[in-house]
Amino acid sequence: MKKLVLITISSLLSIAAHSQFVTYEAVPRPNVSIPKSNFNFEFKQPATPSVSVVNSDIVTTEALCVQTEGESFAIGTKVIVRTLSNGATTLGLIGIKQGRKWNSLDEISLISISQSIAQAKTKEEKDFLLNLSDFSYLAVLGESCLLLFK
Repeated sequence: MKKLVLITISSLLSIAAHSQFVTYEAVPRPNVSIPKSNFNFEFKQPATPSVSVVNSDIVTTEALCVQTEGESFAIGTKVIVRTLSNGATTLGLIGIKQGRKWNSLDEISLISISQSIAQAKTKEEKDFLLNLSDFSYLAVLGESCLLLFK
C-alpha cells in the first residue's frame, strides 16, 4: 500500500515539474470570409441500380469433379439459384456432399461455359472450354479441382 501511494505521489510531482516548462502560444484567429455566390453547386449523382433478389431457391444436384491428377468422379452439390429484379439469374455453389455429410462452403459463383468461350483470349483457352461444351456451368474448387454442371 505504501509503495502504491509513493508511486502515485512521485508521478504527480513529476507531472507538476514538467508542466512548469510548457508554454502556450496564442494563435491569432484569421479573419476569413467566404464570398456569396448564386451558383448552384448541385451535381447530378449517378443513378445506382436498384436490383434486388426476387426469388431464391436451393437445389441439390450432381457435378462432375475433374481433378488435375486422379480420376474424375460425380459429387453431390447444393446450388443457390437467385432470380433478380432485372431478370438476371445468378448461381452459386454453397455445399458439397462428402460421404453422407453435407459441408457448407463460402459461396462460389458458377461460371457460364458459353460466356467463358466468348470471352476467351487465346486459342488454348477456347479449345479447352470447347471440350467442356457438353456442360453448362463450371466452378473452380481449390487449386486442382474443377466442378462441371449440366
